[in-house]
Amino acid sequence: MFGGIAIAGNLLCIASTDARGSLHLFDLGEGRLAARFGWSGEDGGPSDAGGVAFDRDYNIYVADTRNDVVRCFTAFGQPVRTFGKPHDRAPGAVARDRRGRLDRPYAVAVQGDTVYVACGDRWLVRGVQRFRRNSAVLTPLESFGLAEERFGAPRGVYAGPEGVFVADTLHGVVQRFRLDGTYLARITTACGPDEVSRPVAVLPGPADDVLVLDDGDAPGLHRVSLDGRHVEPPSGSQGIERPLAMTRDGKGRVHVLDHDGERVVRLDDDLRVEHEVLRLDEFGLGPPD
Repeated sequence: MFGGIAIAGNLLCIASTDARGSLHLFDLGEGRLAARFGWSGEDGGPSDAGGVAFDRDYNIYVADTRNDVVRCFTAFGQPVRTFGKPHDRAPGAVARDRRGRLDRPYAVAVQGDTVYVACGDRWLVRGVQRFRRNSAVLTPLESFGLAEERFGAPRGVYAGPEGVFVADTLHGVVQRFRLDGTYLARITTACGPDEVSRPVAVLPGPADDVLVLDDGDAPGLHRVSLDGRHVEPPSGSQGIERPLAMTRDGKGRVHVLDHDGERVVRLDDDLRVEHEVLRLDEFGLGPPD
């Protein structure tokens, strides 16, 4: 599952991949494609584009899962820096589960001067790494607040004034932290006791709840209370189809990248599709040249 979405001001960014990673920037105020650029791996080989985020200076951060780095670009497509040190994928988790090393990064979030990266196709102690915006390595988050506990290949992370929320995919929960890294709680995301939840993206909700994109037995968008007791029906009844990622704009409105990354929709307060913001095919977009 690849692709990401982020909004800053009137600028909407969609990340996609087809052998090369690519970013599409749209001016929502003018309804036009503002910029488009892509990249390859350091050796000219394939690359990926997973989760994406803006910082306060409108720099763009994107997870290159294939190459084990997070890339940072200006809004004009100029490379700024990378986060994480690629490794040679030696056998065994120990060599790959190290501070500052990114093992299959899928999602990225930025709050203030801190960059959060969710990693892994496997169980990792350092599954959520932290960096300064200047790429200095910080102490990773501790799963469930325990030094040697492992994250379950988290596919989503959110960081904002409300704190840090991690979509811990294989554990089937959202883990909540303060911005200083202190663990607060787990939020169960399954619809029922016999269902498997696989959360892949998370946003804090408008009340005491979280919004979760789930890829488990009840796929789609759910609203879950912080104590895990209430789950809204899956998004099949809400007009959302095959969602990949979600974000909020400056007015707090939720936008979802769905149709396998081909469409962006804006939701109303009941989490139903209110407006189709854009379709990539209307702009003639495929992978960049």
